[in-house]
Amino acid sequence: MINQIILDNKLFQFKESFLPCLVIWACKSWASYFSVTLVANLINQWYKIIFFTAFPMAKEELLNQIWSNKTFDITKITDFKYIPQDKSIIIQSWNKQLREKVIKNIKDLENYIIFVKNIEEYDNSILDIIWINNKIILSWDLDNCSFKNNIVKKEWESKIIFTLPKIDLNIDIPTLEKYESYLINPKIKWILKIK
Repeated sequence: MINQIILDNKLFQFKESFLPCLVIWACKSWASYFSVTLVANLINQWYKIIFFTAFPMAKEELLNQIWSNKTFDITKITDFKYIPQDKSIIIQSWNKQLREKVIKNIKDLENYIIFVKNIEEYDNSILDIIWINNKIILSWDLDNCSFKNNIVKKEWESKIIFTLPKIDLNIDIPTLEKYESYLINPKIKWILKIK
C-alpha cells in the first residue's frame, strides 16, 4: 500500500531541494514508519535511493509501499557489479563492509539520495558518509546517538521533528498529535501527517 504525506490538508511531495534532511524522533513516536514512507514516496517519484537500515523490518515496509521492481538488493560484494542504473539500492542491514564499498565505489553517487535509518545503531564511521554528502536523509533517535553532537553541526536544509530531543537545537515546535511531525525548512514550517 502506498501511503501519502499530507501538509495543510494537501498532498506533500518531498523534493531534492529539501536535502539534506534530519528526521528526529524518540522511540515509539511513529517516525520510523514515517521515514520509510518518505523514502517510498521519493522512490515512487523516480528518485534513486541508497537505503541503509539497521533493522530488516524497515526494508519490508519499504517494499510494501513502492511500485514493484524499483529496487536492487545488495547482500554480498559481488552484487555491487550488477546494480541496474534505474533502481534504488537496498544495502543488507548492518553490513558495514557493503555500505563502505557502495559509497566509495559507486560511479554515479551524485545521482542517489542516501537514506540512513536508525543512525543511533551505527558506529561513528557512518559520519564519513554524512560529512561528504548533502543528498542525505537521516532518521534517528537523536538522544540515544553517541555522536549526535557531530551530526547536529552539519548544515541541515530541513528538519522533520516528531519529538524534541534533550540536546538543544534552538527549535520551537507546536503541540503535535499522535502521528504528526513538524517540518522546518527556510521556505516552510508546517505539520506533516501520513494518510
